[in-house]
Amino acid sequence: MVRRAGAPASRGGAAAPAAVGMREGSKRRFAPASRSEPRAPFPELASLPRLDAVFEAPADRERHFRILIEQAADGIIVVDDQGLITLANSRSCEMTGYGPDEILGLDLLDTYLPEDRELGRLRLREMPVGTIVRFERLLRRKDGSTFPIDVSVAWLPDGERQSIMRDVSAHRQAEDELRRLAGELECQVEERTREFEHANAELAAVNRELQNLLREQERLQAELAYRAMHDPLTGLANRIMFGERLDHALRVGERGVAVVWIDLDHFKEVNDIFGHDVGDEMLVAVADRLRDVVRETDDIARMGGDEFAVILPNVIETEAQMVAERILGALSDRDAFRLQLGASVGIAWQRPAGGDALTLVRRADEAMYRAKTAGGGMAVMY
Repeated sequence: MVRRAGAPASRGGAAAPAAVGMREGSKRRFAPASRSEPRAPFPELASLPRLDAVFEAPADRERHFRILIEQAADGIIVVDDQGLITLANSRSCEMTGYGPDEILGLDLLDTYLPEDRELGRLRLREMPVGTIVRFERLLRRKDGSTFPIDVSVAWLPDGERQSIMRDVSAHRQAEDELRRLAGELECQVEERTREFEHANAELAAVNRELQNLLREQERLQAELAYRAMHDPLTGLANRIMFGERLDHALRVGERGVAVVWIDLDHFKEVNDIFGHDVGDEMLVAVADRLRDVVRETDDIARMGGDEFAVILPNVIETEAQMVAERILGALSDRDAFRLQLGASVGIAWQRPAGGDALTLVRRADEAMYRAKTAGGGMAVMY
């Protein structure tokens, strides 16, 4: 139990009762704060004797308040304007692990974590006069262990600051236990929800708790559908989508349908010399150039590796040749790519009732190989 240094003897010569610790030389004294008396909310209490009448002597009043503070369940600390502890009750010693003689004169910031000391210093220094500030922090004990406390700091009239500390470890443990139980309950609810969904899918639409799962499922399905029909590197249509679009173009085309088959020249050397990252960069650039030169109604697809194809719906043969020449020119533009790039282009055109999709693709591929065999960098019509 902490004792005040130089505590006076009680009346009758007996020793003063165990009391709150006070730093040697501190100006701190206990006295009731002067304030205007509000009207008593309970008139029946007016007949009771006033505290200052029972303890008329200043020494009695101080001894009484010291006993009250010493018996408080919360830790009570008073610091001076330098942040040094000038008064501490027994509960504060129990909480901090410092003995009665050790805690007096201790810098309050020594009970802070190192990373929290600057914030604690600012709170003490910038706290407005006459205010009370409440916050939670970790208290660092003498042995280095920590636990959470609730702190209420008040600015006293003589410039000192009073801290009332309450151990909230049990409260935190209760919160953690509630969170754990809530987590277990949430897992149980999720498990039952999944069972309910499998047992009766028709009720899923009216179950609010399943709306997020349904929306997520729809998003994933849309993403999977997109990936199934598109090239992941360039974002162009893949072979599957190319086939569907070509079948559709042959069914609805009135003037004719053309397929332009494109194979990049010397692309293998680009990969071998500069690496696949540069090669992928070139493929993305080719896709962008194709988007720039084809018509809005045309469909571009990456068929795999360095091969691309373009569907030209509702065109005549000469229009197909013009589009192929634009594509060839775009892919031969040295200013558009980091490395010199060329292409071999094959064009196949047929009337709406002139054949099936496989025949049209085969012819375009054959025309492209004739261009490649001839040295590349050209467009050949089947």
